[in-house]
Amino acid sequence: MASLAGQTALVIGGAIGIGRAVAEALSRAGARVLVADRALAEERRALMLELAGDGGIADHCECDVTRREDVVAAVARGIELGEGQLHILVNNAGIGLPMTDFIDISWPDWQRVMDVNLRGTAYGIQAVLPHMLDRGYGRIVNTASQLAHKPAAQAAAYSASKAGIVALTTAVAVEVASRGVLVNCVCPGPTDTATWRKSEPEWARNKAASLPIGRIAHPDEIAGAYVFLASEAGNFMVGQSISPNGGDVSW
Repeated sequence: MASLAGQTALVIGGAIGIGRAVAEALSRAGARVLVADRALAEERRALMLELAGDGGIADHCECDVTRREDVVAAVARGIELGEGQLHILVNNAGIGLPMTDFIDISWPDWQRVMDVNLRGTAYGIQAVLPHMLDRGYGRIVNTASQLAHKPAAQAAAYSASKAGIVALTTAVAVEVASRGVLVNCVCPGPTDTATWRKSEPEWARNKAASLPIGRIAHPDEIAGAYVFLASEAGNFMVGQSISPNGGDVSW
């Protein structure tokens, strides 16, 4: 496993699902970890205690990514946890909508998805960049989705928001790579999370069966991509989309 000893990571959207697995993986690699999420206070506390019990250094805080001041405060807490240094930011907060024909999507619902998924990611990047650029080092890993590359019917808002994250990632990456800050994203495929379990059962079974690997992922199988991008092993990755998706989207 790549070593992140001596580094500090902030995982926004880290209380459950893929974000939780990422926080655990970063901690196992040696990083101090601040877990930020909206509500989910019990889950955040439980994760902090788990990481500390395994010998890690961890903390948690409230963060609503639609509120820029919350994101700025979470970054400040991460810098404090790292005694003046925040090396890694993972922007993982995200929401979706029930499968809905595009013609029936309400604009408030559309805007909510864009606010959380795309604007929330942009807030995170913009909040941490001054610190990372000043130090000449940083790793930012954003969570997009395979639906950014293979949009699905009845998932227009979610697909568009995640495609926006891919474009945002690349645009910022080419601006800052020469100054020591690497920005990349992970595009997970179907994964066993709370959101997946809310899917219509027959659709979920058919989707899992359609994957070349024949099953959906466990969050731990996605988390390794984040550790790679956050570590020295990913030092030549700039504006890339890594796609752990069981073969649903192949390049």
